[in-house]
Amino acid sequence: MNKHLEIRIQGIVQGVGFRPFIYRIAYENNINGYVRNDTEGVLIHAEGSNDQINAFINEIREAPPPLSSIQSISIVERDREGYENFRITKSETSNKRLTFLPPDTTVCSECLMEFSFIKDRRYKYPFITCTNCGPRFSIIADIPYDRRNTSMDKFTMCSICQKEYDDPSDRRFHTQPNACPACGPHVSLYKSDGSLIADTLDSVVSITLKHISDSKIIAIKGVGGFLIAVDATNDKAVLELRNRKSRPFKPFAMMTGGIEKAEEFLYISPIEKSLLLSKERPIVILKEKMPYVSRHIAPFVSFHGLMLPYMPFHHLLFSHNRDMVLVMTSGNVSDEPIISKDDDAFKDLSKIADYIVIFNREIVAHSDDSVLFVEDDNQCFIRRSRGFVPVPIHTTKTDYHILATGGDLKNCFALTKDDVIILSQFLGDLATPSGNELYRKTISHFMKTYDFSPEVVVSDLHPSYFTRLFADELEGIGLKGIKAQHHHAHIASVIEDRELEGRVIGLSFDGTGFGVDGTLWGSEFLIADKSNFERIAHFSYFPLPGGESAIKDVWKIGISMLYKCYGSNIPIMNDIPLTQIILEIIDKGINSPLTCSIGRIFDGISSILGLSRSISTEAEAAMLLEEAAIKGIGNSISPLDIPIRRDKTLILQTESLTEYIITLLNEGREKEDIAYAFHHSIALATAKVADIIREEHGIERIALSGGVFQNRLLLKLILRELRRKEFDIYYPKRVPFNDGCIALGQLAIAKELLKHE
Repeated sequence: MNKHLEIRIQGIVQGVGFRPFIYRIAYENNINGYVRNDTEGVLIHAEGSNDQINAFINEIREAPPPLSSIQSISIVERDREGYENFRITKSETSNKRLTFLPPDTTVCSECLMEFSFIKDRRYKYPFITCTNCGPRFSIIADIPYDRRNTSMDKFTMCSICQKEYDDPSDRRFHTQPNACPACGPHVSLYKSDGSLIADTLDSVVSITLKHISDSKIIAIKGVGGFLIAVDATNDKAVLELRNRKSRPFKPFAMMTGGIEKAEEFLYISPIEKSLLLSKERPIVILKEKMPYVSRHIAPFVSFHGLMLPYMPFHHLLFSHNRDMVLVMTSGNVSDEPIISKDDDAFKDLSKIADYIVIFNREIVAHSDDSVLFVEDDNQCFIRRSRGFVPVPIHTTKTDYHILATGGDLKNCFALTKDDVIILSQFLGDLATPSGNELYRKTISHFMKTYDFSPEVVVSDLHPSYFTRLFADELEGIGLKGIKAQHHHAHIASVIEDRELEGRVIGLSFDGTGFGVDGTLWGSEFLIADKSNFERIAHFSYFPLPGGESAIKDVWKIGISMLYKCYGSNIPIMNDIPLTQIILEIIDKGINSPLTCSIGRIFDGISSILGLSRSISTEAEAAMLLEEAAIKGIGNSISPLDIPIRRDKTLILQTESLTEYIITLLNEGREKEDIAYAFHHSIALATAKVADIIREEHGIERIALSGGVFQNRLLLKLILRELRRKEFDIYYPKRVPFNDGCIALGQLAIAKELLKHE
């Protein structure tokens, strides 16, 4: 007996070939009815026998399209309508907007085969795509996912493309970005002054490659924004790029044409290889095997960020020279967001690039390349963006629409409604007007797309954060406001990410965070759950002379740490100009807030060892200290058993650590050996304090978060020591250690507090 079912499917089910998939399996199972997109997801009306309907539903559950992610399937039986066939009908706008956008993915193997086949009509076409690959998040302006709601709307399909689009047996059936050289976007090459050089594909590619070989700098429009390319083996070109970007230290990411070339000069584990080749194609941080590229790619460090081609134009460049290695770094002005608009590229990137490659399809939603590293056989995010955003995180249901504004560094914001959390792409640091403007625009885009009207806004305690001030604006127009302490948010993000319940010992190690006592925290041992935390231990305080200026002039931190031990008669660093002025500032307490941050301790020790005086980018001093420590692995220096005193909290003595470093220097020990002993001492102290907390509070689970854990050596040592003490260890899997996780933690805290009101 035939029956009629209404089937509602929610999740990432638009932009992933779901309607064509439903059409095909309906045909195979003799199902009549229809399927359509709407703002809630995918709606199916299906009529058939019990066996046919059951086989149809089983196939939906067990073999959905590869880019899809089903959140829920609800089924309601309806009266029979007597459908005579099965159709894809026009998309509609329903009362709710609950569908989720798919992320951008790399070009698939089937499209690459066509791309490489000289007789194919899309041979070398840089915008080749199908239902299983290509741009999605970056081109979608609104839902439902139809061509009219994307930046492909301006391109009318030619008759052949339209035939593919309409043919249920074709791989491009209902592929919204479907196009070909006759009807789709095209690339052009310009001089930085805006004059056109070439607008035919072969000319653009050949001239671009010639300019790269001639040490020129090229800005290339990508999926989520512009990248800047130079020959990675050319010292002159790389140095010139550093000069123009005012970026003396921060490493550049690279791209090779294939994994084989990368394996010649980089160590690549099986897990790292799988990440490089994944559909997300992130940048993966890899250990150097042998010198090959310019020493100026990553000055003074032995790790490189590498990605493989992810859009057809990249493959086109490397098809001419498989051995080529390119710098592919974000196309932005120093400290500004990545540029995604053509006009902005000509205005701002013309100061950096000699030539600019653009295409005439708009980037609706910008995104930087995602960055990961592998430790402990697990992927660890540094930056969660292209390829991963906006995949939702499923959570416990809430009755509120909650906006979490995140932090001011490594920002991403987050929103939650019902039982999902949506994290934004990486937005960077919000210290500039353009960063502030981008933040506001991106929030507006997400609110529109997800039909999100915030009722509650949660933000950091820091009174000067832009994200806090933005939240205060929303509170001023009637939203309920919640303030979450920075390091509690770090630990709450791990609890949410790893789906934990109850209390954990939280280790939150980072550069700075506003404490409830008004000081700058950053070496926190907490007992925490989602709603509450108790501060149990931290390193002892020292002044931060000059306030935030000391974060760049790390020599001031070194002097402060020495002053804390020795008073005005500091044993080293007396030769630095202004030292006596800094000592006077500290002595009189002028603009010298107290901090206990491990990030600042790393900065100070780096300066005491003479590895760094002033930095040009965040964590530069700490990276140099880590690199020195890697060279000192295996040394014979005994680590310091850092003294702990008990006050209101347990306090690890920063002064003893400073004295220990000075003693080793006076003994003539090598800086690399001292650097490793310092890391080892921190790891031992961390495990020791965690063990004390476990004994006193009976908690076995420990959660790690904070940007300091991006120090791979420190992370490895701390994991080793905690495992020796048999802790249950958790750290983030779907969000970064750094402040890119703060919004997720803020949401977790807010949801829990609201639940108990």
